[in-house]
Amino acid sequence: MTAEIISVGTEILLGNIVNTNAAFLAEQCASLGLSCYYQTVVGDNEKRLLEAIKTALLRSDIVILSGGLGPTEDDLTKETAAKAAGLPLIPDEHTKVRIQSYFDGIGRVPTENNWKQAMIPEGAIILDNDNGTAPGLILEDRENGKTAILMPGPPAEMHPMFEKDVAPYLNKQQPEGIYSRMVKICGIGESAAETMVADLMDK
Repeated sequence: MTAEIISVGTEILLGNIVNTNAAFLAEQCASLGLSCYYQTVVGDNEKRLLEAIKTALLRSDIVILSGGLGPTEDDLTKETAAKAAGLPLIPDEHTKVRIQSYFDGIGRVPTENNWKQAMIPEGAIILDNDNGTAPGLILEDRENGKTAILMPGPPAEMHPMFEKDVAPYLNKQQPEGIYSRMVKICGIGESAAETMVADLMDK
């Protein structure tokens, strides 16, 4: 199966933060036996994000998005993915309870825009966020064999969610993994090293 990674956030395009999420996700996909041929970074722009999602779904089986699930107006990933899939957003009581519980735990009152995060694409699989308020989502199009997986951008939220929920889900879709070994060399150049293992590379 093929996977594609879309990182969402204007702050990545501007170089304000390093895109460590893509590196993490690419490594995880490889270990799960998924072939990842494309990675894309898109700013917080609905038109460009919609185009990126539609393109990714045309050429890949699984599209993994990180970022853009927050409560502010420029957080557009969920709404845009739902639009690409033709799914309406509906309120989810389970997510509302979890958001309220999160704010109770930190002694703060949620603002009105926080409830935006409880609007879920109809039929989506909800991934509870144990480290924040934005739930992850899995949108399955079984008829066409396509899946979009949405996760929050902060690594402290995305990594645990991937390991707890997304990796087991992907492992069911692609049971075969890829096993590799890294060999580190010192004291010889790249061209000499290639010559030494050319027969292995050809195979």
